[in-house]
Amino acid sequence: MDIVWWSMIILLFVLGFAGLFLPILPDALLLLGGFALYDVVLGKGVIPWSFWITAGVITVVIMVVDYVAGGIAARKYGGSRAATWAAIVGAIVGLVIGPIGMIIGPFVAVVLVELLQKKSIEEALKIGYGTLIGFLGGVLFKGVLMTGLIIWFLVLVL
Repeated sequence: MDIVWWSMIILLFVLGFAGLFLPILPDALLLLGGFALYDVVLGKGVIPWSFWITAGVITVVIMVVDYVAGGIAARKYGGSRAATWAAIVGAIVGLVIGPIGMIIGPFVAVVLVELLQKKSIEEALKIGYGTLIGFLGGVLFKGVLMTGLIIWFLVLVL
């Protein structure tokens, strides 16, 4: 029976990592689900509180990064305050389109907002590019955090 539970745990982990690129999947929450499933069914509470607290904080950080990475990068590349909010709104609206929308949404929203702010097309595209870099950097950052949690979990349970 353990193999069934481990299969479900691994599936949650795989779906969590798929969530890095498929915004419809709640990446970090799926990892937490896998950890909880193990702890309740197989581990019988062996995972220490320090892990749960850290995993909870990292989950919140990952969720925040999902929405603000593009906006922060837009500001760094010279975007207006409105560009920061446009990147967040573009990411949310992009969810409707799917994975490509999550990338294109913030880019397009930031470029349009910057053009409305009377910036040149070159400047607006540069800021949009910065937003794209921020999104991809966010994916990398989240992937590293999630990989660290998986490694820590495996060290604890194996």
